[in-house]
Amino acid sequence: MKGSICLRCWLLLLPLICEGQSRHWEVAVSGGTVRNVKTPLHIEQDDFEDIQLDARYRTEPFNPPVYYDIRVSSWREAKGWELKLTHHKLILKNLTPDIQRFSITDGFNLLTLNRLWHLKGFTWSAGGGIVITHPESTIRNRAFPENNGILNKGYYVSGPTIEAAVAKRYYFAERWFVLGEGRATFSYVQVPIADGKAKVTNAAAHALVGIGYRLSKHPD
Repeated sequence: MKGSICLRCWLLLLPLICEGQSRHWEVAVSGGTVRNVKTPLHIEQDDFEDIQLDARYRTEPFNPPVYYDIRVSSWREAKGWELKLTHHKLILKNLTPDIQRFSITDGFNLLTLNRLWHLKGFTWSAGGGIVITHPESTIRNRAFPENNGILNKGYYVSGPTIEAAVAKRYYFAERWFVLGEGRATFSYVQVPIADGKAKVTNAAAHALVGIGYRLSKHPD
């Protein structure tokens, strides 16, 4: 599944690659932590009344599978484009007697295409894309099977996401840099549960630190 995502990412970047050497490229990998805002959760299950609650989620970014972020950026002068895959996770904290388990941990994957700007020493970005989810739940003692979806691996294209971020690069070698970023994301997805569906809204603040590499010389 993750290999298929990477292949699609490179296909999206192909038009930029074909523009030639007028662009320069960067790749980066990051980790970090997330603060999820309390948001609505609406569960619809056959033969039962709907469940609605203000959901509180934790992420557990350092517990496997860990939270991570991979990005490829293409620049021309002070503007660029970025393709980003963020492995976000949601684990419902305020369970109820009817909700024995509700999580999206492998994961709540944000695949976005973002516009980039260099301004006053910072990199600003905004964009959007899709959420690829791997839902795990037991609602009213009915467990959702995790062997359906894309390639029977439990993954679903579940809805849209948007984001905005500001980042700073600190070069410690000619092409290597440390990346620090603050980001806000907003997503709305619909995921399957046993005999029904759940409508999930997520608003989150992300703090990331990572390492990157410039593939070609930055134009002076």
